[in-house]
Amino acid sequence: MNRMSPSLEDYLEMIYFLRTQNESVRTTDVANAIGVSKPSVNQAIKSLKEKGLADQERYGGVTLTDKGTEIAKRVLGRHNLIKQFLVDVLGVDESTAEQEACAMEHCIGESTIQKLRNYLSKVLG
Repeated sequence: MNRMSPSLEDYLEMIYFLRTQNESVRTTDVANAIGVSKPSVNQAIKSLKEKGLADQERYGGVTLTDKGTEIAKRVLGRHNLIKQFLVDVLGVDESTAEQEACAMEHCIGESTIQKLRNYLSKVLG
């Protein structure tokens, strides 16, 4: 699978998050949470389905495949790790850290994430 766009990673992450909050995730839920139109969500879900990362019954809820769930968890993990670093080490306020972690999570490589994870483990215990 080719590298996924940050936008599609955000959709995966949001679908995964919403699924932890609700039994069913509708395109309207995703659109409202991300702040985009339903047609934008439909197009993203179509792309995710083509990549084998999501499923959706006609007019039904959206689910992630096992591979989609794996990627969503990885993106969310990067997001949370970066946010923790920004807040706990650098003293960035929560709101700013949330926004900046969302942007940074897409461009940091796995080796850097592992080094950040090791650093936080040493510094924060």
